[in-house]
Amino acid sequence: MKQLALLTIISISLMFYGCVSEEGPVGPQGPQGPQGPQGPEGPAGESGYVFEFEGIDFTGPEYDVFLNYPDDFEGLASDVALVYLLWGAEEIEGETLEIWRQLPQTILTENGTLIYNFDFTLQDVRLFLQANFALNLLAAIDTDDWVARIVIVPGDFWASNRMADYMDYSSIKEALGLPDLPSRENVIERRAVK
Repeated sequence: MKQLALLTIISISLMFYGCVSEEGPVGPQGPQGPQGPQGPEGPAGESGYVFEFEGIDFTGPEYDVFLNYPDDFEGLASDVALVYLLWGAEEIEGETLEIWRQLPQTILTENGTLIYNFDFTLQDVRLFLQANFALNLLAAIDTDDWVARIVIVPGDFWASNRMADYMDYSSIKEALGLPDLPSRENVIERRAVK
């Protein structure tokens, strides 16, 4: 009986030893697999959308503005909206560059703290003002003739960790392959951000 047990243990040990040997050479390439499904339609590299709105005025009593997406745009529940306001322009080496600031933005006025903020749905973005003082005390520079760019970022782009510096419009434009939009000749210089 002891010999049978010893023989069984030796047989099992040899089987395990045979499984732990070194890997052999790589075999020949297998046949080509079937063609995968067609990806989403659209230009190569397109993974986001940008919409621009001009002449935005924040008026009372609510001091909010609804910006509807174009009718032909169909968003997804996983999409995220980023909003940038045109805050001014700067001359660099003979070229005028627009300054875009991502919302929310907080500034200090002579009346107190003012916040430019937003929320979004699948159909629109709402821009609104918040302050620790009565909003009817604001000057025209704070409320009139704003330009906004809304960038729709697909949810899978966020999940892929490919995100650039999303606070900088130029970085997000490059990361998402957004189109160039026309620049303006006369840009209103807004208050400094504190």
